[in-house]
Amino acid sequence: SLACSSLLGSVVFFFSEMKLALLVAPALKLLSVEAVLAVHNVKEAPPNPDEVPLPAVPNVVAAGQSGFPELPTVSAMLDESTQTLSGISKQAQKLQQQMLDVQQENAARMQKQKAVFDRKLQEQEEKNREVVKENAKIAQNIMTMKKQNEELLQHAQSLQKGNGLRHGELKMLQDQITAAQNFLQDSLSQTDDSKATELEVLKDDKPKAALSFLEMSESLEVEEDEKPKETVEEPESLLSTLASEVKVMKKQGQESEAKLKNLFKADFQAGVKRHQALLAQQKVLNETLAKMNSYHARLETADKHLQSTQSTMDKRLHDGGLFMQKLSELTMAKPEAAVQARE
Repeated sequence: SLACSSLLGSVVFFFSEMKLALLVAPALKLLSVEAVLAVHNVKEAPPNPDEVPLPAVPNVVAAGQSGFPELPTVSAMLDESTQTLSGISKQAQKLQQQMLDVQQENAARMQKQKAVFDRKLQEQEEKNREVVKENAKIAQNIMTMKKQNEELLQHAQSLQKGNGLRHGELKMLQDQITAAQNFLQDSLSQTDDSKATELEVLKDDKPKAALSFLEMSESLEVEEDEKPKETVEEPESLLSTLASEVKVMKKQGQESEAKLKNLFKADFQAGVKRHQALLAQQKVLNETLAKMNSYHARLETADKHLQSTQSTMDKRLHDGGLFMQKLSELTMAKPEAAVQARE
């Protein structure tokens, strides 16, 4: 519409200038002839008006209602231009519709592709989230196992310490029994008067059996536990431009599709790397959990062993205490009572 208004103004200005020139030209011609005669001082008898032939004067061309020449209306002069403008407008509308169609086609096609890509990315991330949940569960199991192992280790260490004390008690008991044995052996050797000449007179009497004592010896080994290993223009030019813009839009649509595809590939590859990293993390977590379970099993074995050892030593200490108690009673009693108690 702006180009049409400019063209209409130019045509009106052109015809206004032509009308002014037609009105001023005869006056200028008469003025020129009189001026020439005055300059050259030409003196001639005036002609007889009746004998002067007058040239034929044509009628006013394209006279209007006022009798003056009148040009066609601007709308009539611009009829062809109006038709041309109408044709251009139709072509422009057609091109505009084509552009809209291309844009809609590109948008619809890209929307379908985006939906497919989004679905694939969502499926991929769902799998990754499952791995994340599994890893979190494994990590929680590791922390639980770590706590259990620490508690079991403390319990085993406590048992080991207690067994060490019991082992020391048994060793002390062994030393006491050994000392008692040595004392008894010395006592027996020093008091053996079977060969004394002074006692020959008593040979006819049957010697009473000498009192014998039980010898006890044992060794206990405590196994040490292994320490845990730490393990993102112009009308023509305008039409040509519009036509080229349609091609550009198609090309841009293809480029947008390619860009969307590249973005999908990049996101998908990132998802693949994330999945691989999660699997690698899961592998390390599983290995750590397996080591923790193995260590837990070893701790359980060590704890059971220490409990068994503790139970055995408690029983042996109890039995040894009873033995020492009886031995003390036996040695503190009179010989006759000791013989009777032995019998």
